[in-house]
Amino acid sequence: MIGGIVLTHGDIGDALIEAAKSILGEVDDIYAQSTTNLSLFDINKNLRKIISSQSWDDGTMIMVSLMGGSCWNSGVGLARQLPKTEVVSGANLIMLISFLSKRNRYSLPALAKIIKEDSIRGIERYSNE
Repeated sequence: MIGGIVLTHGDIGDALIEAAKSILGEVDDIYAQSTTNLSLFDINKNLRKIISSQSWDDGTMIMVSLMGGSCWNSGVGLARQLPKTEVVSGANLIMLISFLSKRNRYSLPALAKIIKEDSIRGIERYSNE
């Protein structure tokens, strides 16, 4: 099983997981972690605690809110230290649904590419112009 962590500013991760549950039904092995009022040290400590308490033999996907911020820096720093850890930025509902519905069919590196592509493909603009 590939486990997942949605690492975001504020409660966005919790909201994304709840929205995914409303679409897919009950889901497991997915956790939200907020960076609000936490140092990089504390964020990393919390991430390690989540990962070490699980038996995700196929790896961990960390989906972060945006590249370059504390979420990204923490996720990438951890991925450099832990094997079988991928980080994808731009966490959104499409990314999470893609992750939850495809994680049993693909390897961790392939899944990271797929959820990134699915997220981008899900962004569209409608205009009357």
